Amino acid sequence: MLVVGLTVVVPIAFAFSLPLYSKIVRGNRGAIASYAILGSVITLVLSVLVAKEVYYSSGPLVYVFGKWVAPVGIVYEVDLLSAVIASVTAFLMFMIALYSYHYLKHEGGIEWYYTLFMGLEAGLIGVLYTGDAFNLFVMIEVTSIAAYGLVMFYRSRGDSVVAGLKYAIIGATATTVYFLAVVFIYATVGTLNMADIAAKLHGIPFAVSEVYYHNFAMATGIALILATWAFLVKAAIFPNHFWLPEAHPAAPTPISAVLSGLVVNVGVYSLLRFYVTIFRAPLDVGTARILNILSNMLILLGAFSAIFAAVMMNVQKDIKRLIAYSTIVHMGYITAAIGVGTRLSVEASLYHIINHAMSKALMFLAAGVFIQMVGSRRIDDLAGIAKSAPITAFSFAVSTFSLVGIPPMNVFYSKLLLYGAYIEYNIALALVLVLSSIVALIAYVRVLYKMLFEGPKGEPKNEDKLMAAVCLVLALVILITGVMAPVIYQKIISVASVQAMNYQSYIDAIRGLIQKFF
Repeated sequence: MLVVGLTVVVPIAFAFSLPLYSKIVRGNRGAIASYAILGSVITLVLSVLVAKEVYYSSGPLVYVFGKWVAPVGIVYEVDLLSAVIASVTAFLMFMIALYSYHYLKHEGGIEWYYTLFMGLEAGLIGVLYTGDAFNLFVMIEVTSIAAYGLVMFYRSRGDSVVAGLKYAIIGATATTVYFLAVVFIYATVGTLNMADIAAKLHGIPFAVSEVYYHNFAMATGIALILATWAFLVKAAIFPNHFWLPEAHPAAPTPISAVLSGLVVNVGVYSLLRFYVTIFRAPLDVGTARILNILSNMLILLGAFSAIFAAVMMNVQKDIKRLIAYSTIVHMGYITAAIGVGTRLSVEASLYHIINHAMSKALMFLAAGVFIQMVGSRRIDDLAGIAKSAPITAFSFAVSTFSLVGIPPMNVFYSKLLLYGAYIEYNIALALVLVLSSIVALIAYVRVLYKMLFEGPKGEPKNEDKLMAAVCLVLALVILITGVMAPVIYQKIISVASVQAMNYQSYIDAIRGLIQKFF
């Protein structure tokens, strides 16, 4: 399927051509932003076409690079799990690109901002589409390098450079650790193709490669431990969470929305792919034992992250740091659900990834409007801002009620699934969800009370209409997807989760392709 390959190639092409295009248009800000927005629109259309094709196909779509079939060559293998997350990612990147035009209207170097932005989008979708463990490393690096640069976009500010360097150091460490995991995988099973790895773990014959390491359980176990640690860093799970609250205040607010809504999904999606598809129910007893231990660790770390971050939300004075800790709360929920590993918990994980991405992106974008109006990130300085920015305040309230889990907002339904999955596993885990939600609610109420009921401290600037419109559209999407939640769950989430857990279908998609070539 050519459209699968194009979905990643298009943002890469726009990223590389943007600096040249900026010279052609002589630095015209509108032309540069329009060019990047066009690239994000095309990427969105392609991602939706891929999702539609996957939905109506009998199995995952496979795209072969350079006619080198797996496991020799690199392939993209897209099932409904990756296709749905990619479509939501492309939609949010389009909305954030649109928002960025006005947010950065007084900043220089906009061509470099959009170059990195499009590179970041290419990396995010590449992570979701790839069917190769080494190519996943490459795409995580593409995503990370673009994110480091965007965090340091305000290069004249010391805090931005310091936060970006901290993020880069911990991020580079994580990707290096994942690379070591890839080395162990290749040394163990002689392949880097995800379907081939899954086949080896389940004793299914596969062309070309073979198992040749004498201690299979030890090698695959070490690989999974290393990969898990790296993914937990990317997902900002305690104790590897510290880069996220540092990066958010330093980055431009649109990039904060990308970091919290989308970049953290690299970690939880990779955990889903490894734990739910590739390593699911392995035949080797030793590998299965290690998988069980690590799954329990995910549950414990996820639960602790949720409680810890909810408490930390209540002591923040910076609105962006508060929202950053909120992200850690929700990543904790998703990570714990992945550790549970049942069909219901996989459904809950996928649904919450999507719903959280939309709601968190909206919350940051709305906060960005407020920050521009008052010139401060301090929560106390946002007092009375709702009177001057009614559209944005409404949108912020929608995102807040959604993240808390109030019906009919979309997050309510994914939290309901999480609660059901946790109850099936252990009532204590369900209590963690309830308790952390209540503690987080206290922090949100403090912000809303100041915005709605306290008097303003000064004369804020006018509400930017384009940025407010972007927030309003996202708020309406959250409301609509909340109302349509039963249909979305039945038609998309449930189907995608079943497909993700069906490792046999994931393997057969590649095996069928090999048979055509040979």
